[in-house]
Amino acid sequence: MKTPSKILVWLIISVTCQMGCTQPKASFEEDETIPNVVMEEVTGEEITFRDVLTRYEGKTVLIDFWASWCGDCIESFPYMQAYKDSNPNDVAFLYISVDKDRSRWLEAIETYDLEGDHYYLTEGMKGKLGQYIGLNWIPRFMVVDPRGGIELWKATRADDPNLEAYFD
Repeated sequence: MKTPSKILVWLIISVTCQMGCTQPKASFEEDETIPNVVMEEVTGEEITFRDVLTRYEGKTVLIDFWASWCGDCIESFPYMQAYKDSNPNDVAFLYISVDKDRSRWLEAIETYDLEGDHYYLTEGMKGKLGQYIGLNWIPRFMVVDPRGGIELWKATRADDPNLEAYFD
């Protein structure tokens, strides 16, 4: 009789720990485990993810993880433009590409006339940063407030009600 009870207790503890371990952080400054991955700017200069976050301290930031081959990502661009139009000075728009080919990333920026700040995540979506934020689908949108708090951890559609409400 004690064996099933022990199994049940172990199962409850395991599930609770798993849920606790996968809960999103409230802020990128919450701990030192944020991977300090290197990204590229359009100019070819390298910059770390931490330096990108530091660059936008004091501003609200909308981060769009995307790729040129992603149809859902392309469909989200008009929504992003509408958010920009309604928040011209208050929000920094960051596009972080997980493309496998740098030239396709640069071509897509031009083709779709994407206004905002662009970064190329050379490690792709399966790398350390992707694992840290649970990047298993693109597009993926995050909103970081001026204090570095993560207001919206995960939206996978540009018309997500939580994302729309934030920009209304």
